[in-house]
Amino acid sequence: MKQTILIVEDDADTLALIEHYLKDSDFKIVSSKNGDEAFQLAIDESPDIALIDGLIPGIHGFELCKQIKESPKLTYRPKIIIMSSVYTGRKYKMEIMEYKADDFLPKPFDKAALLSKINAVMKAA
Repeated sequence: MKQTILIVEDDADTLALIEHYLKDSDFKIVSSKNGDEAFQLAIDESPDIALIDGLIPGIHGFELCKQIKESPKLTYRPKIIIMSSVYTGRKYKMEIMEYKADDFLPKPFDKAALLSKINAVMKAA
């Protein structure tokens, strides 16, 4: 059975690029462009990993991460990687711990960096 990856990204080009990077992977891909819908997808799909943009409409990416990690509605807690081109400073890399993210991926990134982060987070499971 394929593992599921939830991609939460409001920029259509970035979402398409991530999906392209992952097209040959063994993941079932589900995606959302806003935090509210993504939270419901996390409940419905029980993803193994979530890639969440830090700045998205609806529930903010960092807050979405925390809600997913703390929600009693989720029987399985996915590993979460926060992605951001805006929140790249050291302060934000430390802040991801407060929001219970498993890792941080600064944008822009290439396929190798994305796959490396995913593999590292999945191995830490």
